Amino acid sequence: MDKAKIFKKSLACLSAAATLMSCSIMTGANAAVITEGKENNYDNFAEALQLALCFYDANKCGDQVADDGYYSWRSNCHVIDGEIPLQPMSPMPSVGKGKTDDQLKEDQGLGQGDSGKANPNLGDDDPDLYVGVNMSNSFIEKNKKYLDPDGNGTLDLTGGWHDAGDHVKFGLPGSYSASTVGWGYYEFRDSYEELGLQKHVEDELRWINDYFMKATFMDDDDNVIAYCYQVGEGNNDHNYWCPPELQQDNTMVASSSCAVKRPAYFATTEMPASDQCAGAAASLAINYLNFKDTDPEYAEKNLKYAKALYDFAVKTHVEEWKPGMVPSNSSLGYDGGFYTSSYDYDELSWAAVWLYYCTENYDYIDDIIAVDTTNPISDSGSYDEQAQTGQQPSYAYTGYMKRIITDTGNCWQNIWVHCWDTVWGGVFAKLAPITNTARDWYIFRYNLEFWSGCSKTTDCSEWGYEPVHGHKYFGRDDYLWNMPMTCDQIADLPDSETSGDFIAKSPYGWAVVSGYGSARYNTAAGLCACVYAKTTGDETFLPWAKAQMEYILGKNPMGYAYEVGYEYNFASHPHHRSSHCSATQSMDDPIIQVHTLWGALVGGPGLKDEHVDETKDYIYNEVTDDYNAGFCGDLAGLYHYYGAKGKEYEDKNYIIEDFDMSSNAIGYDQVDENGDALPVGYFVSGGKAQEKADGIQLKLVLHNRTINPPRFECDVKARYFFNIKELLDNGYDVDYLVPRIDYDQEAGYTNNKSHAELSDPVKYDDNGTYYVEVTWKDCKFYGSRVYQFALTTKMDPETNEYPEWDSSNDYSYADLVSFEDDNSAAAITDKVTLYAGDKIIWGTEPDGTTAGTGSEYVKQDNEEGATTTTTKPSGTTTTTTKPTSTTTTTFDINDSGAGSSDKTNVVYGDANCDGSIDMADAVLIMQSLANPDKYGLNGTGKNHITSEGLDNADCDSVEGVTTNDALAIQLFLLKKGELPAKA
Repeated sequence: MDKAKIFKKSLACLSAAATLMSCSIMTGANAAVITEGKENNYDNFAEALQLALCFYDANKCGDQVADDGYYSWRSNCHVIDGEIPLQPMSPMPSVGKGKTDDQLKEDQGLGQGDSGKANPNLGDDDPDLYVGVNMSNSFIEKNKKYLDPDGNGTLDLTGGWHDAGDHVKFGLPGSYSASTVGWGYYEFRDSYEELGLQKHVEDELRWINDYFMKATFMDDDDNVIAYCYQVGEGNNDHNYWCPPELQQDNTMVASSSCAVKRPAYFATTEMPASDQCAGAAASLAINYLNFKDTDPEYAEKNLKYAKALYDFAVKTHVEEWKPGMVPSNSSLGYDGGFYTSSYDYDELSWAAVWLYYCTENYDYIDDIIAVDTTNPISDSGSYDEQAQTGQQPSYAYTGYMKRIITDTGNCWQNIWVHCWDTVWGGVFAKLAPITNTARDWYIFRYNLEFWSGCSKTTDCSEWGYEPVHGHKYFGRDDYLWNMPMTCDQIADLPDSETSGDFIAKSPYGWAVVSGYGSARYNTAAGLCACVYAKTTGDETFLPWAKAQMEYILGKNPMGYAYEVGYEYNFASHPHHRSSHCSATQSMDDPIIQVHTLWGALVGGPGLKDEHVDETKDYIYNEVTDDYNAGFCGDLAGLYHYYGAKGKEYEDKNYIIEDFDMSSNAIGYDQVDENGDALPVGYFVSGGKAQEKADGIQLKLVLHNRTINPPRFECDVKARYFFNIKELLDNGYDVDYLVPRIDYDQEAGYTNNKSHAELSDPVKYDDNGTYYVEVTWKDCKFYGSRVYQFALTTKMDPETNEYPEWDSSNDYSYADLVSFEDDNSAAAITDKVTLYAGDKIIWGTEPDGTTAGTGSEYVKQDNEEGATTTTTKPSGTTTTTTKPTSTTTTTFDINDSGAGSSDKTNVVYGDANCDGSIDMADAVLIMQSLANPDKYGLNGTGKNHITSEGLDNADCDSVEGVTTNDALAIQLFLLKKGELPAKA
């Protein structure tokens, strides 16, 4: 049996309060999943890539999410993006001014991401703030025929990706992510094809690039009028912590609304955003290259938009510049303080270099590298052109390169990395093989030496690779700019005697340029290393990239992967609202995330190899589109060089067959702070107080924890069953029992705009059983609602006494706990039933009618695929299904073949019939319930459950195999229960 423990913040601190899981894993809050005795495969780049793509499905936005065929726990969201008012916002944002070189030393490539609000609470109380678009009335009127052709006064900007764990569609990180995922596919398409991941990556690239085109508004001559680069406002969006599906008007999550402002920010001639336009142009150009041979019509559409956006970026680019000086840029997009752009020269270069690859028009390259050779800005007179000696005259760069190299007398050392704010790393990777100058090969290679190398005196024995210890010497700066050089000449260059700078490394060799999301930068550098190897044939930097990826996949001092869901040991608390799925708008609740955010690359460790796996820690556990972008390309490259057929690690590389990304990884069972199982879907908890001979006060708590996907349900009602036999025996009828309303939390939260309704008693059977219904009509909430009421007898007018009635023997009373001393006390009970319409969705009625094993099948009336399972006391199971798929998670043990009639040889708990009771039995039960086609009684899997195994599996106190039987086995193994379990 594999036992598992969970890492806490300290490496030496293992969770002592282990809680019950469904797959041999014990977990708790703020803890990575660690499976004792199970080591990750550190070199399965195939599986890691398969999972990494899934992150983008979790971050999809719009009105097509429910139909995309990927995550079942994601659905349509922010459909209000389809009706953004075409009206000027107030106040109007300002145009970005960029950063100076001194500022870049402090915060290049850094953004707040989902870390919090730059301006807290803005927009919460002001209905007019963050509404509309950043266009003037005059601009709207002038261009209305292009912006609003149907004349309804709104814009449809649905689609795209959420940025991170938040729900803003930010511009620069979005276009960077799209272009970089596309770049990785362009370079290592063979990896995707060999692994069968081509469709998945192309779906992602179509999704995001289609959105870029949708967000681009052009005139009759295909000139850009406006490009929407951001929808949403971080200073408002970051006020909330809930799944995106729940951010709807006139709804509540916990005690307040999560309805969010969704303004739209555009690049226009009056509000330029040349960096944003160029970034999108680059992505669309790459998308053209990726589809030109398989879908040429679609590819041409991408290229048309790429050219138009690039031209618009050039047209609206604003700078102040004198030859030989560093220019300042003042035409940058708005970001609210979360992703402040340094300048636009790199995005313009990124778009231009890819447009060259699309068109072979060298004008695009000149836009980057142009030099004014007509007027030298300095000349020592010592240069001998024929002998190639002396100091060359210096000429001013006039192309985009002037932002990093002012003149030809200088060169540049890139000590950052390809990232959302500065894409020079990618630019030079693609520029060098076009220009074949010493300058461009030097800049490309230096960056990789800087990332992978160290001094000769550094102890690198724990790093897992042999680093380079120097930088190649390409020549004097003033000669590099026009010195022809091809990549095959680099190997023969000598090492520099003066250049010895390298990026900081942790004791175990982890390269760290920033402690905030270190892994995103590291994997982007790894992608560049793989591209360098492909372009030059020089594999110098591949061992470094491979060792860094092995570190990410678990070969590190923390002992777990920084990719969520990877193998047996992994970070499991990403800073992501949708996967966390809180019903209380709290990052601490639930303590275990509801969904596995498969493949998400968390922020990663710091310079001491330390990491904190905690949902609220956005430094270590942020997840964003840009984190996974370089990650995907890096993995594809490493698979190409190490994992593909015929390569060194071929046997270690394979994808998960029949992967169901909607199911959870190990370690995700929902439990409360005490380790007790916590239901999902709709369920009820209850309490009691003021118990007297003539009545009782009751508390019912309705819980909406629907998760697949999270949603609002109207008109849910709860039934509390009670018996009045004592009254009947004494000659009283039900009219002598009077309901009394004491507290309605829904009414309090909504200022009586909506409220619950309490019915009069309703007869249930002829044995004195009645019920009252509490109906939450037109109450759209997610979380819980408390309703307190009393059932008391009224005075007998003949005796002037209150008839006695024993409430303690009532059916729904059994599980209740007292809230006399603790007003929050309530116990989950299945003896108070819930209904959506007339369908039971939770609990068991007195006659045994039950909702089955869960309530997640409950959907809105207009949703397809809704399945209702109702189990009667005889044991038969009835399933009613609307069209599409059906899933039932109960076995009818009276059905032929589903368990034997001979119970004399039952070995309770031994579900797999191997003669022992261990976690493998609990796992098989969960598998048979979750995937009956493969692991059920008639499943196709080799190790599916058998008839004898079903008998053994039914080991709790209730007849029929359910998840509670798996729980009973775990309790038994932890010496907290016996088998068969007693009621």
